[in-house]
Amino acid sequence: MAGESSEPSDGAAAEPEHAPIAGPLASGTTPALTLARSLAMEPDALLEMPPFDLFVAQLSSDSTEARVDAMKKLAVVGEAMGTKAAVEKLVPYLAEEIAGSDADDDDEILLLLAGELAKLVPGLIPGHGALPLLPILERLCCVEETVVRDKAVETTNQIVPLLLPGGNYEDGAPFGLLLAAAKRLAGADWFTAKVSAAGILPAVYAFWNAHAPQGEGATEAQRELRVLFKDLSEDDTPMVRRSAAKHLGRFVEAVAGLTDSAEELVKAGKGFPAVGEEHKRLVTYELVPIFQALSSDEQDSVRLLAVSCAGSVGCGLAREPGVTAEVVLPVVRGGCADLSWRVRNNLAKVFSTVTGSLGFAGSKQHAAKQAEVFQFFAGLLQDNEAEVRAAAVENIARMAQLGGADLFKQHIAPLLPNLADDLVMEVRSKLAQTLMDCCDPSICDTLTDDIILEEFKPLLENFLNDEFAEVQLHILTKLSRVSHLLGKMDVVVSSILQMAKAQNWRVREAVGRLLPFLAEARGVAFFQDHLLDPWLKIMSDQVADVRTACVDGMPKLLSVAGSQWIQSEMLPHYSRMYEESHSYLTRITVLRSFASLTEKHGEDENNIGTELMTEIVTIMLKGLKDKVPNVRLVAARGLGLVHISGQCDDAVMSAQIVPALNECIDGEADQDCKYQCQLALEAKA
Repeated sequence: MAGESSEPSDGAAAEPEHAPIAGPLASGTTPALTLARSLAMEPDALLEMPPFDLFVAQLSSDSTEARVDAMKKLAVVGEAMGTKAAVEKLVPYLAEEIAGSDADDDDEILLLLAGELAKLVPGLIPGHGALPLLPILERLCCVEETVVRDKAVETTNQIVPLLLPGGNYEDGAPFGLLLAAAKRLAGADWFTAKVSAAGILPAVYAFWNAHAPQGEGATEAQRELRVLFKDLSEDDTPMVRRSAAKHLGRFVEAVAGLTDSAEELVKAGKGFPAVGEEHKRLVTYELVPIFQALSSDEQDSVRLLAVSCAGSVGCGLAREPGVTAEVVLPVVRGGCADLSWRVRNNLAKVFSTVTGSLGFAGSKQHAAKQAEVFQFFAGLLQDNEAEVRAAAVENIARMAQLGGADLFKQHIAPLLPNLADDLVMEVRSKLAQTLMDCCDPSICDTLTDDIILEEFKPLLENFLNDEFAEVQLHILTKLSRVSHLLGKMDVVVSSILQMAKAQNWRVREAVGRLLPFLAEARGVAFFQDHLLDPWLKIMSDQVADVRTACVDGMPKLLSVAGSQWIQSEMLPHYSRMYEESHSYLTRITVLRSFASLTEKHGEDENNIGTELMTEIVTIMLKGLKDKVPNVRLVAARGLGLVHISGQCDDAVMSAQIVPALNECIDGEADQDCKYQCQLALEAKA
C-alpha cells in the first residue's frame, strides 16, 4: 500500500501515514451480492461509494449479516481511508454511533469492534495518535457481556504500552487520561466496570513506571493506582475480587518493575533482574497483604486465581529466600492442602514456576525449605483428583531441573511407577511426555544416564505397550533423545520392532523415524539383521507420511552406516522395489529416498561415494523416462538436488544429466515436469 509522510509536530519524529486508496474495489470492501441486496441502493451506486460511506451504510442496515461483515472489515476500511481520515472520521464515528450509543446492544458487533481496534495500532494509527481509541475501549469495558469486556481489556493492554513513543502531549496526557479512566472504571456503581478496571491497572501502572517523569506528582498517581487495586481486591462482589486475583500477578510484576513474567524468568533459568529497594518495599507492604487476603478468601474461585500468582509475588520480592519463606511458602502450603480440588489444580499447574521464584535452589541454608516444597509437590502427584495429578505431572521435568538429582530420587522417582499405572489415560500421557522432557538437556540437564536407565527404563517399556496410541507416541517421537542408551534397553527395542506393524499410522511413522537412531545405538549389523525388514515394509506403507519417515531418515542412516554399506546392502532392495512396483507411489518413494541423500542440511553435506552417486544418477535418469508424470517430476527434482550438491562428477553432469534434462524439456508434454527440468538445469552448487 502506498504511503506518504506527514510533517512531525513540535519536534516529534516523522511517522509514515497510510494514504487513502481510491474506490472500494482497491480496498477490498466491496460487499458480497447477498450483502449488497441488504442495502437499498443500486449495484452501480455501491461500486462508486467511498469505503467509509459503504462502511456506514452497512452498519446502518437492518441486516445483521451486513453489519457483522462491515465490522469485520474495520481494519481494511481504515487502511483504505488512510491515517488522517481514519483518525478524523472513522474513530469519531465509532465513538459516537457504535460505542456511545445505548441503542446498539448487539454484543457480536461490540465484540468485533473491540478486536478490530487492536489491528489499527500501530500499523495504521501510530501509538501516540491512539488516544482517541481509549474512550471507545473504556465504554466497551463497561458492557454487560463478559467476552466483550475481556476483549476490550485485552485490546487496551495492547495499546497502552504504545501510547508514548513519538508523542508530544500537553497537560500530562496520556498519563492523566489513563489515570482518569482507571478511576472511573474502578469507582463505577456496577461490577462490570470494576472487573475490567482490575484487568487494565497492571498495564497502566507499568506505563507509568516506564514513561512517567519522576516527581511527586508521578509518585502520588502511582499510589492512587495501588489504592484502586487494593479497593478492588476488597470489593464485596466476588466477581470483582476474582478479577483482582486473576490480574494480581501482573500487577505485582508491574509494581516491581519487571518486564518479563515470572514464568518466563523461571523458565529462562538465567540471573534475575534486580528489583529496586523501593519497589520491593511496595510489594512487601502493600501487595503482599492483598495476596494473602485473596489466597484465604471464602470463595474458592478467588483462591484458585490468587495462589497461581505466588510465582509473581516471589519474583517481585527478588526471590529472597528469607522473605519468600515467610510470605509465599505459607500460601503454597495452604494451597496444597486446600479442600477445593480446583485450588490445588491451579497451584499444580504453576508449581515449578512458584518453586523457582522462592529462591531456595542452591542455598544450603534453605535446603530444608526446598525439601519441604518437594514434599508438597509429591503430595500433588498423589492427589485424589486425576486433574490435579495430571497438572502436577507436567511440572516434573522443570522440578527435576530446579531440585537436582538428589531431590528427584528422594521425592519424585518413588512415585513414578504408580503414576505410570494410573487408571486415567491423561495422567499416563502427560507423564510419558514429561519423562522424555527430563531427557532433553535444553529442559533438564541434572539427571544422569544412570538415573535415566534405573528409573525410566521400566516406565518406557510399559508406555510402549500402552493401549492408547497417544501415550506410545509421546515416547516414540522423542525417544531419539536417549538414542545413546538404546543399546542397554533390549525390551524397549523389541517393543519398537513390534510397533512397526501397529494399526495407528502415526505410530508406524514414529517407528520409521526412530529406526536410524536404533542403527546408531545398536550398530549396522543389528540394523541389517533385525531392522531392515521393518524399514522396507514402512517404505511400502499405504500412508504417505509413514513412507516419508523413511525418506527423511536416509541421511541419518548414511551418516551411521556409510556410503559403501548403503550401496551394497540397501541399493539392491530399493532397485528391486522400483522394478517390481505396481504403484507409482513406491517408485516416487524410492526416488525421494535417494534424492534425500544428496540434499544439504544447513552447512552439512552427506559424504556420498562416487559409486553410490553413479547409482543415484542412474535411477534418477530411469525415473525421468517413467510413464507417470508424477514420477518424472520427482526424478527431475532429484537431479536438481544432485546438481546443487556439487558431489557429482562434471563428466557425468555434462554427458548424462544435462542431455537427459534437455531431451525431457523438448519432448515433455506435462508443463510441471518441464518446469522442474528447467529448474534442475539452472540449479547451482
